Amino acid sequence: MNSPKFSLLSQGLEHVLAGRLDEADRTLASLRARLDVDAHAEDMQYLLFAAALSKRLGGESAAEFNLYRRRFEQSQIGLFSLLSSKLPFVSMSSAIANEMLTGFIRGHEAVTLLDVGIGRGLQEVALLHRLAEADALPQRLHVFAVEPDPDSLSTAREALSAAAQRLGVSFRFHGVTCVAEDMTEEHWRLLESLPGCRLATASFALHHIAERPAPAPDAREGFFQRLAQWAPAGVVLCEPSSNHHRVALGERFQNAWRHYGFIFQLLEELDISRQEKNAIKLFFSREVEDILGTEEETQRSERHEPAGAWLGRLERTGFQPTSGLEKPWPAAHPAIAVRPHTGYVGLEYREETIVAILCARAAA
Repeated sequence: MNSPKFSLLSQGLEHVLAGRLDEADRTLASLRARLDVDAHAEDMQYLLFAAALSKRLGGESAAEFNLYRRRFEQSQIGLFSLLSSKLPFVSMSSAIANEMLTGFIRGHEAVTLLDVGIGRGLQEVALLHRLAEADALPQRLHVFAVEPDPDSLSTAREALSAAAQRLGVSFRFHGVTCVAEDMTEEHWRLLESLPGCRLATASFALHHIAERPAPAPDAREGFFQRLAQWAPAGVVLCEPSSNHHRVALGERFQNAWRHYGFIFQLLEELDISRQEKNAIKLFFSREVEDILGTEEETQRSERHEPAGAWLGRLERTGFQPTSGLEKPWPAAHPAIAVRPHTGYVGLEYREETIVAILCARAAA
């Protein structure tokens, strides 16, 4: 890309990388003066990336970008609801994950589901209804939900309990207010005491597992190793497919520009209002800011990885990627290709995997 705006953004990045903070400040200010989000759809991406870099500069520059960006802000709950209902990657990945889980659950009278990052339980309520449609509801279901936000956890408990009661399923909800890597041995022992077929799922949650400073062990490997000891029959994960984990800032910038650029291009094809498009883009501003604007590595939480990295981790810790995923999957938008691979189904836009729905079994 050789546009004047991208050249200014790239120059700002180069100044940041070289420690020339005054030059970076002037360059990003020059870029900001050229942006008109109301007139040019692509300018929101420039705004979000420039604002993220300006966070490293602090002071007046970051404040001015934040003031400009604040015009488009909505509540986080409202943004997430908008994202879930309007962005096809989210609804499609949830539907495909639920189809995979239905395949594992079918034929079992009792099931225990470990659900990491359950949020408000929207996907899980949809899973219960999908199981009912497929005549695959278990008689007894235990959901062990791991969620750092207590309000979301309470909402999930109420929603799932109500859905299970309507559908005639004996249901128990076990909620713990923490993140995946902070699960204790007491939590795992409780999981081991629960009955039935064991399954694990996580949607857009595990890339948040924190990076610990050396010489602490790798938290992601540790979580999957402990998960393998629990020995679930199946694991289903939804994750963005890009590399923002352990690569340097320059490469992270390029990967993020490509990944979010594709998402924003798809948004421009959707039949929704300009206000909704900008609001959804703004939802991702927190991710971009974390990826590019957070200087302390152990404080970054949006640490996405490519699908292959997640598959490799599953294999290293004792799981076997599922084959035979070539089948019709739910589709929601003609611009998104649903492409099966060994171990995952990719949601592709312009031949780029944006989201991967991974599926693995306990190794024989």
